[in-house]
Amino acid sequence: MNKLVTVIIPTFKRAEALSKAIESVKNQTYSCLEIIIIDDNDPSSEDRRLTADVMAGYANDERIHYLRHDKNSGACQARNTGLEAAKGEYVAFLDDDDLWIDTKLATQVAALSSSDAKICYSDMFLEYQGWKRYFKCVSDDDFYLSLLKQGFGICTSVLLISTTAIRSINGFDSSLPSMQDYDLLLRLAKKYKAIHIAQPLITYQLADDGISCNPISKANGHRAVIAKYEAEYISLGLKKGLARQYESLADFELRSGNRTTAITHYFKALKMSPLSMRVFAKLVLGSILGKKPLEYYLLKRQQRSSVSMATSDY
Repeated sequence: MNKLVTVIIPTFKRAEALSKAIESVKNQTYSCLEIIIIDDNDPSSEDRRLTADVMAGYANDERIHYLRHDKNSGACQARNTGLEAAKGEYVAFLDDDDLWIDTKLATQVAALSSSDAKICYSDMFLEYQGWKRYFKCVSDDDFYLSLLKQGFGICTSVLLISTTAIRSINGFDSSLPSMQDYDLLLRLAKKYKAIHIAQPLITYQLADDGISCNPISKANGHRAVIAKYEAEYISLGLKKGLARQYESLADFELRSGNRTTAITHYFKALKMSPLSMRVFAKLVLGSILGKKPLEYYLLKRQQRSSVSMATSDY
């Protein structure tokens, strides 16, 4: 008997992309599923009207459920709303601008059904400005430690998770200003086994690598992760992983205009990883010139990624 999968799609200001995301779910070779759309647009906004127009085209599809927030609450609260309504044995998340390969669910359901794991994730294609390249996700060998060492999470669109497991940790912590996906995975990985599928099962639409992000929110997210997991990093002897958290916090503080605070956190990163020339360079240049060198570095890194995507063989 096929196991029901609940697919949760939060949507906000992307009505033009939503139908493609829904169709990538409907085109799955695995058909035992329900789709929950959570409209996180403000009820009085044009985006709510446009999204409602898109969803009217799916009114006769009994597998699709359209839920609307009464105010904008953020993607992670939207995912939690979907999780509360989920009836499936497994739950999957799809951002409204990402697309699944048509065998995504079938591959992951088979992997979880034949093991004692509760989390399944895969590699993915990254897409940016028309180019595409392969991205390999972190190993599932000691998944919890791997995530701590990496210092960041995994795209939620690649995940398939036991509904019981994710409910047991109360879903996403929407009180965090950012890094909610990373925190969710850390809490899951500490309790449950994961399986990594070493093939790309989604196409992830890459943004400008933080160029246009909200640096204050990102800084607050890294600060919250450090507060929550610093003792864990230290007890496990993962100084380099903690150094990456402080480096990222310093980056976003610098980009927020908080140069003195950024310098303090760069020093903390260097104390834990004294041989990092990258952090040393950021410290020196940031101290003298402020955020401009860092912004230039991020822009050039994104441009190099574009070239890599243009020349990669996938």
